[in-house]
Amino acid sequence: MSEGLILQKHVKFLIRHLNVFPEQYCSLDTNRVTLLFFAVSALDLLGELDKLLTDDRRRSIIDWIYKLQVTGPGKFCGFRGCMSFASNDGGGAYSSANLAQTYSALLCLAILGDDFKRVNKDALLNTLKKSQKGDGSFWSEGFDSESDMRFVFCAVAICHILQDFSYINFSSLRNFIRNSLNYDGGIGQGPGDESHGGSTFCAIASLSLANRLWDGSVLSKQEIDRLVKWALWKQDDGFHGRAHKPDDSCYAFWIGATLEILNANHLMDKDKLRSFLLIAQHQHMGGFCKIPEESGYPDLLHTYFSIAAFSLLREPGLAPINASLNVSRHVYERILKS
Repeated sequence: MSEGLILQKHVKFLIRHLNVFPEQYCSLDTNRVTLLFFAVSALDLLGELDKLLTDDRRRSIIDWIYKLQVTGPGKFCGFRGCMSFASNDGGGAYSSANLAQTYSALLCLAILGDDFKRVNKDALLNTLKKSQKGDGSFWSEGFDSESDMRFVFCAVAICHILQDFSYINFSSLRNFIRNSLNYDGGIGQGPGDESHGGSTFCAIASLSLANRLWDGSVLSKQEIDRLVKWALWKQDDGFHGRAHKPDDSCYAFWIGATLEILNANHLMDKDKLRSFLLIAQHQHMGGFCKIPEESGYPDLLHTYFSIAAFSLLREPGLAPINASLNVSRHVYERILKS
């Protein structure tokens, strides 16, 4: 087992992905801006981003992100994930913003030091308003698209970043979260769905960002206590997202951050979690694998969330993270001042 983080190998792994994505990511092309977020946010947490990016490279990336912005009357505005479906006049049939990619784009801009002056906030927030369904959840990218707890989080996070919650119906959002709360204490992607580490984080982080977590308006103290127990039951060595599933490095963040937000991170076994993450490192290529195995292949998602989890564990040399928004605290503070 590795005795510590192989930091320089992780940095090199992230730089390679910042320059060009391997062929394994072809199917994720429409999520390109989220992949960018994994790379730049991980480098930011490692304290390496400012050392590696020249001013010209930084401006180039920012300009590319703004090319992904979708605006115009009648459109679902915000940011798309890539340029694949863009047309010269911006009117392509698939030229629609996506809530998850918009969240990622805004965080990338903040990490890179942009001031949001080119963000069409009115168009974006009006899209959020019309994206909210009657049950309180949100369409991901237009009517009849995906809708679940992931996009509730994205919508609330976007409003938090832009510091305007007036476009969200919190009464129906509250009902959606409550209706997704299960008998075991966890929260599903929607009403009737199995409790899941990712959706539980999305719900709890949303309530935290909206200042609705501790006022009793959505969850009672007893329900929060039961949720903490549910989260703690998901630890063997690392964390797993659902009952009877193997531990997975990305849930070190999803469930670790949930416990952090709920002021209960001291209850988990941090030594076991740290050891699990260390053996999920790829010793030759850098990066982190989904699970510790000799034949495992590291990827950006598991690398980012493993590094974010190490930040939650207060690993020396890593920047502290804001667990609710999923970005370093110094970037979070910059967002609040913008």
